[in-house]
Amino acid sequence: MKSILIASATAILMLFIQSTWLSHGIVLGIIPDLAMSVLLFSSFINKNGHGIIASFIVGIVADMLSASPLGHFAFLFSSCAYLATLLSYVTEKDLFVIPFLLGSGATIVMGVLSRMIALVFSANIHSYQIFSAEFGVELVMNGLFTGLIFFLLSFVQRFFEYSPRKALP
Repeated sequence: MKSILIASATAILMLFIQSTWLSHGIVLGIIPDLAMSVLLFSSFINKNGHGIIASFIVGIVADMLSASPLGHFAFLFSSCAYLATLLSYVTEKDLFVIPFLLGSGATIVMGVLSRMIALVFSANIHSYQIFSAEFGVELVMNGLFTGLIFFLLSFVQRFFEYSPRKALP
């Protein structure tokens, strides 16, 4: 439970940083998804689903902060967190390659899923233009920033991990 709260609080802090300090973007007006990077980290190191729960909570908060319908970001964040948890079963965390692939892959998954949601529901839902230069820049930036977030959070990884207390024999 503590790991869910810490991951959620950190990702919500990143949501506020994204929407205030980085509101004008870094390159071409593109804002890296720092909250998603924190959620990918939490999902990757917790194989028991705590990262997915934190992703749903942060997604609801992101829905409240944005103009998207309630549940949009919760679905996108939870889907990416689920895929990161699945990937953690087949690979080990390294310094750069896996975080970069996780960040870029999550951006692709969010792009495809948001396009599908926009097609199914005819509401004004933000969807990515997958074959645009902006999406390519966001793909690279999310990969690089996910590597940076993984590196920084690896110093405090024990706070993000779920470690149940064992009874004494």
